[in-house]
Amino acid sequence: MSPEVQRLLRGAARVLVLSHQQPDGDALGSTLGLLHLLAAQGKEVWAYSQGPLPEEYLFLPGRERLQAQLPAAADIDLAVLLDCHQPQRAGKAAGEFLAGLPAASVVIDHHQGAVSFGRAAWVDPGFAATSEMLALLARELGWPLPAAAATCLFVGLQADTGSFRYANTTPRCLRVAADLVEAGAPVWAVSQEVYATRPQRLRLLGRIMEGLSLEQGGRLAVGQVSLADLAAAQAAAPDLEQAVETLRLIPGVDTAMLLRETPEGGVKVSLRSRGGVDVSQVAIALGGGGHKNAAGATLAGPLAAVREQVGRLLAQRLEA
Repeated sequence: MSPEVQRLLRGAARVLVLSHQQPDGDALGSTLGLLHLLAAQGKEVWAYSQGPLPEEYLFLPGRERLQAQLPAAADIDLAVLLDCHQPQRAGKAAGEFLAGLPAASVVIDHHQGAVSFGRAAWVDPGFAATSEMLALLARELGWPLPAAAATCLFVGLQADTGSFRYANTTPRCLRVAADLVEAGAPVWAVSQEVYATRPQRLRLLGRIMEGLSLEQGGRLAVGQVSLADLAAAQAAAPDLEQAVETLRLIPGVDTAMLLRETPEGGVKVSLRSRGGVDVSQVAIALGGGGHKNAAGATLAGPLAAVREQVGRLLAQRLEA
């Protein structure tokens, strides 16, 4: 845990908190969790998100405080970038804002990769979620844990551990989860929201399964989603958050890849592994990042070309 990160958080009075665009559960949980922690310390806090917000996280306490506009640079004395360590991942506007910000910036993240941004950074892939890191940071700082903060951080930790089913579920993160529940995180109410059945997601998953390809003797599952598929299912990009996990759960599959066509003409690649392939190394080679068993990247080019390019890299890893 970085003493400099702790010092800057203690000393700041006006803080901007933000994470990556197209936020997932940990990005939103950590952003709103830190917002509540800082506000409880009497600090003025801005929370920024470029969105879009997945439907299952709209219940999070403090969600209405997420802003799509950045504050004036003169109004803040610290920026905290969460769940990523590349400013541009927060979106073009936020990346440019952070790059020119005279105030100090810090990074708190659990993803692999070199960090070249911020006055101080606490980056540790050994943690299951950035939300887990923040819960421990609050304890280290001696800050009380309001129920709203505990709820948000629990959601982030639950999301990045697959509801405590993934290989990154450790005794430490289970102890942190217990502390968050004790502080007021309502497990049943959270689960009702996060895991509610949403018809558009079932329709979209059906289209993915119709086009599913099992390659490398069934060890590699490849699915894809075009803009036309999204429109036909009356769905949006956030509705795909758990789809690649479904592909990984197919018996015999070691590695799963889901490709999504973007409105900008690129392809978002999501990679998952059961442990036989370090997909973070594939993602980093493609300009992305992540963890050994969960990673991703966004590439330029048509869907078919990206599918061939990434599929070839994964096949080489599976054959090694």
